[in-house]
Amino acid sequence: MSVFNLRSVLIGILATLTMDVLSAGAYKLHLIAPLPPRVIGRWFVSVVQGHPLHSDISQAPAVDHEVAIAAPVHYAIGLTLALVYLLASLVLGLTPRNPFLALGFALGTNLLPWLLMFPAMGYGWFGAHGPPETRLFTSSLITHGFYGIGLWLSTSILLPG
Repeated sequence: MSVFNLRSVLIGILATLTMDVLSAGAYKLHLIAPLPPRVIGRWFVSVVQGHPLHSDISQAPAVDHEVAIAAPVHYAIGLTLALVYLLASLVLGLTPRNPFLALGFALGTNLLPWLLMFPAMGYGWFGAHGPPETRLFTSSLITHGFYGIGLWLSTSILLPG
């Protein structure tokens, strides 16, 4: 089975969409308090411009279309991580439809925001110094768990048994 096919792309999109839908519900229930998408889009732009490190990304000058930039980059990351998950499963001889494997992988992807993104944004390791209205560590943990649910559901539906 090739990992780079339409099903794999759909798995990445559906896993990310699941993350977003469940995160929206968790946000409305006040279970999570993540960064606003505009701030994430601003940071993505700053990375492309060669300035990834900030003392507080929210204090950096706003850029046009921050949310419009954040969304496709977020989905590109979700798609890329799904391809990594599928490729690793294939190489290791594991079934990607395993819910524990999907959730474990997704929770492991928290290392990206905890050790790279949050510190570069000026919010410290694990987001410990994020804006007071946020709960970055917990929000990331929960939303990436939702991504794992999406990986499991989409692989269960789209991959042959």
